[in-house]
Amino acid sequence: MPMPERWNGMDGQHGNRANIARLIRFPFFWLSFLLLVYISIQGLNSEWAQKYVGTGWYVEHAIRGSYIDWLPTGVDSNYEPVSALRVFNYYSAAFALCWGLWVGLRRRKSVLIALWAFVVSGVLMSMIAIAQKYMEASKVLWLIESANPNFWGSFFYRNHAVAYLILILIGCAFLYFYHYNRSERHMQKGGPYLLLLFFVFLVVLSIGLALSRGGILFGAVFAGFFLPVAFLRSVFSHSFNSAILASLLIFVLLIASGYSIVRYIDVEAIEKRFGDIEASIENMDSDKRIMSTKITWEMAQNRLVYGWGAGSWSYIFPMYQKNNPELFYRGYHRKRGWWGRNYFVYAHNDLVQFVAEYGIVGCSLVVMGGAYWGFLALFRSKGNRLAALMLFAGVAVILCHAFVEFIFQSPAYWVALNGFACLSCKLLVLHRERILEPV
Repeated sequence: MPMPERWNGMDGQHGNRANIARLIRFPFFWLSFLLLVYISIQGLNSEWAQKYVGTGWYVEHAIRGSYIDWLPTGVDSNYEPVSALRVFNYYSAAFALCWGLWVGLRRRKSVLIALWAFVVSGVLMSMIAIAQKYMEASKVLWLIESANPNFWGSFFYRNHAVAYLILILIGCAFLYFYHYNRSERHMQKGGPYLLLLFFVFLVVLSIGLALSRGGILFGAVFAGFFLPVAFLRSVFSHSFNSAILASLLIFVLLIASGYSIVRYIDVEAIEKRFGDIEASIENMDSDKRIMSTKITWEMAQNRLVYGWGAGSWSYIFPMYQKNNPELFYRGYHRKRGWWGRNYFVYAHNDLVQFVAEYGIVGCSLVVMGGAYWGFLALFRSKGNRLAALMLFAGVAVILCHAFVEFIFQSPAYWVALNGFACLSCKLLVLHRERILEPV
């Protein structure tokens, strides 16, 4: 968009023509743009339609000839709770954010400001969530009514909140190693990485207090990976004083974390949330989430190439769900038989749901977009290998979390995930370009 020259850059690196050319040369732009086109085709080319009867609804197959059967198809449904238009809206928001950040931010300082703003806002949300818990707040941010009593921070659903906080945790770990390396190169005794250790402690504490099983499990896995790596990095540091200081802080952080778990986090409540793990494993086949995943995979097999359409899962799933009474009904009475209905909006497994909705074609675009960020982190991270390692470890944790939850279905999380991926890779690229500049 047109901006004054003093805002757009006096060095000739900015300008509308230069920015458009830079955007066209950006591979992620084309991959994400094609995915938006793909979702648009699915949404406009409706093979199924949602029909209302009284307070209920059903899905009806469209008349043949009203859609193009050799193109990707979808479901014509209401915007709430989910539809192709809704998916298109928050996907376009996430991708447009990436386009703007990549093209507009040309200096490391600008990228660092954006990353720190992201991390600090997440830490503040952690603190607000803790305060709400101990003040027994009945409303989100003490102001907004919530139909879900298990809200956390500014999120109405605590599982989405802790997924977001794990992303903040990954951001803290990434910035920790980036600033640690800079401090060591400049022979500084301290640096911003010391503050990031404190941030890690606050975020981990908030995740533990949220009592989200997936959040506690995957947050602990990532924290358990980051802290030993950070300790070893400080031990083998070239700067002795910095190493001692960082090692002591990490040791104090571990002690404080252990004390907080015992003092503040309700361990009995966590054990209750997780339940008897051995019994859960024995009854795995009857677990509703696992059954949902199996049925979703069966659903995906019938439309493996193009998928059923963006936002279509909750409308198509009941067709397959009804063949499984244990999942279709709420319970079974010995005399009256099956009773009630189970309603699902998401599969609680984003990875399988993606295959069911987008098929091989759509998922390949998503995978290639993620692979592009991975390529940058792997080959453009000269001097920041451990920071890049935190990104890869974070992606592994996020994918495992998405396999048992529907974290990607949260617009706030999806936008934050894409924006963070863009900013972190941009920082690595700009840092490498700075190193390779001729003296």
